[in-house]
Amino acid sequence: MSGDIPFETLDPLLPIDFFSMGIDLPYAKDTAKKFLRQGFQLPDMSHHLGEEKFADVSLFWNEEGLLGEVDVQKPFEHSSFPEYSQGDSIELFIDTRDRKVAGFATRFCHHFVFLATPVLGIQAEEMTRFRSEDSHALCDPSQITVSVAYGKKDYQLKFFIPSSCLHGYDPQTFPRLGLTYKINRYKGPSQHFSVSSIYFDIMQHPSLWSHLHLVNN
Repeated sequence: MSGDIPFETLDPLLPIDFFSMGIDLPYAKDTAKKFLRQGFQLPDMSHHLGEEKFADVSLFWNEEGLLGEVDVQKPFEHSSFPEYSQGDSIELFIDTRDRKVAGFATRFCHHFVFLATPVLGIQAEEMTRFRSEDSHALCDPSQITVSVAYGKKDYQLKFFIPSSCLHGYDPQTFPRLGLTYKINRYKGPSQHFSVSSIYFDIMQHPSLWSHLHLVNN
């Protein structure tokens, strides 16, 4: 048929492209708790995405905001900014309303970057790009808490994003979030959760992010 698109020109489809994933996100009463020792981690998607797993990610919520820990099983090597994806860094994408019908980043979507070591005094920054009609002030980075413990063979990065940095965050009224992440490593491929940046501009496809159900039990 005239106008048909050759099959070989299409982007490859991954198994995870056919699934919508929902995860219960635990409640954290104590913002200083040792996350990974509590036995909860986000599922490993590396097999479905054709990637090598090199990090574990834990995430918790409470009324004050989101708490997380990233346990990277490789030694810290190098961080850079603003070219953060070229060094050791973590990118976190959050939709506070989980609006899967939107085919673009809405005012409720956020893109945070955490560096394994400060660069030019920067260790955490919101990098969200909004459409003009959805634009609002980005988070003040001084409100984000980050700490890093370095080992010989690994490092652990902990963070706390307060609710004041999460436009639309209202767990009682909207007890669900959209989320994905990208963990970058110096001179190596990244690790993703639920959607790969190789095939998509992650920030512009929030409909592909995973569902996180905020549970309190």
